[in-house]
Amino acid sequence: MIKQRSTFAFWMALALGVGACSGDGGEGSSGDATSTTGSGSTGAQGTTGPGATTGPGTTGVGGGTTTTTGPGATTGVGGAGGGATQPAGTGAGAGGSGTGGNGDPPACDASVAPDVGKLALETVVDGLDKLVYAAQPKGSNDWYLVQQGGIIRVFSEGKLLPGNFLDVSSQIALLSGAFDDERGLISMAFPPDYAESGKFYIMMTPTTGANMNRDIVLEYQRSSDPYVANPTPTKTILQLDTSALNHNGGHVVFGPDGMLYVGTGDGGGTCNDNKPGTPQDPSSPFGKILRLDPSAPAPHAAAGNPFDGDAARTFHYGMRNPYTFSFDRLTGDLYIGDVGQDGYEEVDFAPAGAKGLNFGWAAFEGIHANTCNGRTLREGATHVPPIVDIDRRRSATGDFSDYVSVISGFVYRGTALPQLRGVYMFGDYTGARMGALMQCGEQTSPITVILKSRDPNSPNTPAFTRPSGQPAFKQLTAIVEDNAGEQYFVINRNTLAKLVPGQ
Repeated sequence: MIKQRSTFAFWMALALGVGACSGDGGEGSSGDATSTTGSGSTGAQGTTGPGATTGPGTTGVGGGTTTTTGPGATTGVGGAGGGATQPAGTGAGAGGSGTGGNGDPPACDASVAPDVGKLALETVVDGLDKLVYAAQPKGSNDWYLVQQGGIIRVFSEGKLLPGNFLDVSSQIALLSGAFDDERGLISMAFPPDYAESGKFYIMMTPTTGANMNRDIVLEYQRSSDPYVANPTPTKTILQLDTSALNHNGGHVVFGPDGMLYVGTGDGGGTCNDNKPGTPQDPSSPFGKILRLDPSAPAPHAAAGNPFDGDAARTFHYGMRNPYTFSFDRLTGDLYIGDVGQDGYEEVDFAPAGAKGLNFGWAAFEGIHANTCNGRTLREGATHVPPIVDIDRRRSATGDFSDYVSVISGFVYRGTALPQLRGVYMFGDYTGARMGALMQCGEQTSPITVILKSRDPNSPNTPAFTRPSGQPAFKQLTAIVEDNAGEQYFVINRNTLAKLVPGQ
């Protein structure tokens, strides 16, 4: 029974093809549901409070946003007035100094599930093969659209530009059929100074050539044509050893401190058997959130990281496959979607200022110990439990029991949907529902369940209205945000859709 469940989850997750493989082995899979508790409020599907301590409040400032397009320098307008954030959701701080800002953030309330109101999705661009990610440079309305097969296209001024911004497809030949590949081009990131420097970064796992089956981060430079990149990378930022075909991580993002954060998988296999012990070893780059400074000498470790020597690049550790993660642009808090094995999916939380946290894999899967028999935590370390723990075993019956590859979203900080301000969303590649919660210091609210597609038999259940003229929302490969804090979903492997008010 366990083996059958494991095989099913394995193929379902591999259909994602984006480094978010679930259930790929039956070793040490746990039995039927057990009663567990956490420090946070219990949600609709086994949420638990984080074990990490919350750092001191930080004072926000009015940040400028921009409205002009293109990769060049732009003129900013007044941003939201950020307040002083306080631990444990005790209240909002005083308004910041941003001209024309949105004032104080709403008080964080973890006592009830968020009321998300009516939501809809509006297609921005579609028809892109194996679309997995999208990103905007600071100060631009352009979307750079990442296709797993190795192409990046640009969507500007309401149209898809001809030609490619970057083409690395010669290094990628994805498998198809029953074994849908997790490798390829997965994400890209623009540094805050992209308008001036022209530098950007990609993370991919080539399937051919010298870097075959190596997870790598490369620095590129745009050319004299602002919508075409130079074809040759200028620098290798990260190059992991050859590993299995799955658990490639793949997400790169610049944090609020201007450093490059990289999510790496555990090397693949059942219970981390391809690179045994690496997630619990800070000196290994596998199973980590790395914090890198591309301008520093190789190996590009950023100053202020919690470890020294060979571990100097590690910022957080103990993860299986942190395929997606995001920073709250107001508080700096970090949310990580870590894809589980046979039994559990999880969302991890690291408050702003925290570093060196151990999220437990392979000694823990979610809040559950010993799902991989005999695996232990690093000596002297403390396990930080997730804020969301989803039971997706065959015996599970909860709202998210059909999950196979959790997708982490963002805390909403836009203006189009004021009822969502401060609300964090997560989803799944194939699961039929998404979840919304509020994280207030160490307290996690109950979860609001949102149907990916509205059920006519349940008209009052929160759901995303079907995009006009478009297929129903099924597959989810990324949640991204624009420069104004509005959120977008990469759906159905071919479409970028904007989250907008529903009717």
